[in-house]
Amino acid sequence: MQRLRTLFYYLSTGLAIGYFLSLLLTFHTKYEMMISLALIIYIFIGFGIMLGIAYDRIGYKYLFFCIEALTLLTALFTGRIMQIIFITKEAFLINIPAKKLVLPFVIVVAVINLINVYIIATLSKYQKVYTKEELKAIKEKEIKLKDLRETLSEEEIAKRKQIRRKQRTIALILIAISLIVYFAVPSVRSNLNNAFATISQLDTKIVIEYLRSYGAWAAVVSFILMILQSIAAPIPAFLITLSNAAIFGWVWGAVLSWSSAMVGAAVCFYLARALGRGPVEKLTSKGAMESVDVFFERYGKSTILICRLLPFVSFDFVSYGAGLTNMKFWSFFVATGIGQLPATIVYSYVGGTLTGGAQKLFLGLMSLFALSIVIGIMKKVYNDKHKNIKNTQAK
Repeated sequence: MQRLRTLFYYLSTGLAIGYFLSLLLTFHTKYEMMISLALIIYIFIGFGIMLGIAYDRIGYKYLFFCIEALTLLTALFTGRIMQIIFITKEAFLINIPAKKLVLPFVIVVAVINLINVYIIATLSKYQKVYTKEELKAIKEKEIKLKDLRETLSEEEIAKRKQIRRKQRTIALILIAISLIVYFAVPSVRSNLNNAFATISQLDTKIVIEYLRSYGAWAAVVSFILMILQSIAAPIPAFLITLSNAAIFGWVWGAVLSWSSAMVGAAVCFYLARALGRGPVEKLTSKGAMESVDVFFERYGKSTILICRLLPFVSFDFVSYGAGLTNMKFWSFFVATGIGQLPATIVYSYVGGTLTGGAQKLFLGLMSLFALSIVIGIMKKVYNDKHKNIKNTQAK
């Protein structure tokens, strides 16, 4: 019974998240065109089901109600209540008029809420519900992430600082040269501005036309475009990957996309590593950066894999983030290569052979697969942090 209750609660929570994200997508037509609203709903229903299977207890007991309230308030204040009905029609292939669907929709939502209210109200009968004092005691017994990290000797720290000083000098010189060329050469500035404007439109057709306009130099321009996208444009790289597949075929398109993305990721990592983490620590906190450090050291490969599989996550942020931590370059580089290879092949195949709904379905399935990996990492982090408690109970 507890497993069934947990499954229903997480499934309905996933459904609520799907509705909320779908509603947000209706504000941006370009993003809405990339992946259907129905797929968003299905992805997060699947995500909720997987959470219900992976976890046998309900942790955040008011999460469903918070997300549902946020969705309804957003719809009310923006005048998009009927958009929720249209999302329902698209997601569940309902052909009746929207006005006739309002009452059945309200009844279903009310039933789901009543079931979840009952689940939360009777939570203590099926799982241990901790008081604030007990939760505080458990928190104190948890192993902190910083306690899981590998310690470096003073010699290793000094050597690392020396290397990073040299890297910083080289990086600053290269950045200065690049800025001088950009502002001093009008043709370079014009071409770069045009390139950024092209990929910022988030339209594969426009990117394909842009690359084809360079004729025999299309592959070179695509390579440079991927690197530029990595360094300075927080835009999903799969736009260029799909375009490469459409122009060069999915095999050679995959080779071009993978190699250029690897170079772009390495450049981002190097820039972050060279320029240092001081400014980041001032903007956040040293303790926060230490936690990020440990997370990348222990789960970095899985994190990189997830972000590369998710089509709407800019992988550049992960590359910069990894560079700001103590993660080793070759660990990052190998994980990047392995993590992005299957995704690049899939997206290239999708871009080169599939169109329309089939293309969106493929991207949706890849997102669902990536979210399943998120659950695995969540469980791993939870188990690692509670290892001390489990060992104490075993004794």
